[in-house]
Amino acid sequence: MNNQSSHVDVVVVGAGYAGLTAARDLKKAGVSVVVLEADDRVGGRSMPGSIAGYVVDLGGQWVGSNQTHLLNLAKEFGVKMYPQYVGGEHILDVTGREARYKEGEDLPLEPADLAEFNRLVGEIEAVAGKVDVAAPWTVEGADGFDAQTFENWLQNSTTSEPARAVHRLIAQTIFCSQPGQLSPLTAIFYAAADEGIEHMIGTVGGAQETLFVGGAWQMASKMAEELGDAVIVNAPVRSIAQTDGGVTVTSDAGVWTAALAVVATAPPMAGRISYTPPMPPRRDALTQRMPMGSIIKLHVAYQTPFWRDKGLSGAILSDRTVTGMWMDHTIPGVETGGMVGFFAGGHAQAWAERSPEERRARAIEDLVTYLGPEANNPIEYVEQSWLAAPWQRGAYMAIPSPGALTAFGPALREPVGRIHWAGTETADVNVGYIDGAIQSGERVAGEIVKQLKP
Repeated sequence: MNNQSSHVDVVVVGAGYAGLTAARDLKKAGVSVVVLEADDRVGGRSMPGSIAGYVVDLGGQWVGSNQTHLLNLAKEFGVKMYPQYVGGEHILDVTGREARYKEGEDLPLEPADLAEFNRLVGEIEAVAGKVDVAAPWTVEGADGFDAQTFENWLQNSTTSEPARAVHRLIAQTIFCSQPGQLSPLTAIFYAAADEGIEHMIGTVGGAQETLFVGGAWQMASKMAEELGDAVIVNAPVRSIAQTDGGVTVTSDAGVWTAALAVVATAPPMAGRISYTPPMPPRRDALTQRMPMGSIIKLHVAYQTPFWRDKGLSGAILSDRTVTGMWMDHTIPGVETGGMVGFFAGGHAQAWAERSPEERRARAIEDLVTYLGPEANNPIEYVEQSWLAAPWQRGAYMAIPSPGALTAFGPALREPVGRIHWAGTETADVNVGYIDGAIQSGERVAGEIVKQLKP
């Protein structure tokens, strides 16, 4: 411990996009802050990596046209963008049937199965259209939607196995969870926050439309640079004590006192901090019922993007392979080709304790299945197991278990005395995305400025 000790107006716990945004806005408003980050870097679930000599994102990377908070930040810092490659044909392989289709076309399911898939999407989006994203548990029928699993809902809503299979893959890919581990209300909630399921899974006009030259993490880095000495890494917060007069935050880097605290971490990680007095029962129960999503992110580099010569886009969604979905991650203007993919949901859990070498072998095997024997010869492989990350323990976000939203949802955002909550899980737009994290930081900073400077 460095035994630092100081007093500030606000202590921010966590230097991800939410915490950095909150601190930045507070500082601009004349509020003194310190940001205490457990990790040895800033960015939270956004993280830089390198493959074949180029920077890639080992965490969040895409941005959609509706994600205005992140787009505005990129514009402010002069970060350039480029579109996700969608030329050629995408591959969908479910229930033993492989088919190809182009961007903008319907999924290549049999007509009756496609109709069932679209009907289920429509049912989710019809309810999502009525949801108050800040309080999804108030929508009509919320108790019923939250009292079952998404898998139960699929089984009871259609007999089309291909339609179920695609929805299961969507659950794994978007929520990093098995469909038996989340409720339909959670799917409805996230759909409401991001303009619907089709937008969430979409590329052109969707949430995977654009990438950042040099990666998304750089904007977190730039915010931290701007905050300077106010950001302290390697400073895991162990306890927060509050009285009528203020808060005392104890970390491995020292002790800070303040008028208020912002905890800008995912709910299950926030639940690992010791609080005095203890959290109210509803808040404590919530943090016990929101496990982190399970995801291992993979980057594979090749001498060239050879799949493009075969008329393929690189987009692969399959229930026959362990890894997926896959997308082309070739950086414009370079000769080497790149693919980005995932072990997601149950597959991530099953493979998390295997060696990186075993995971690499399986990923390459899966790519060979669809891209051909050339995929057997990568020039580099890089992965990030978010399940093993000591200060995140999963990604993209924490997912409420069935029944948790309706029973404990209000505790997501409600301040507890002098402690406020931020993080993408608390957002009311683009929940689960970097954009949502930024919005939550702006929201909480606004709350605090009103409280400190009424």
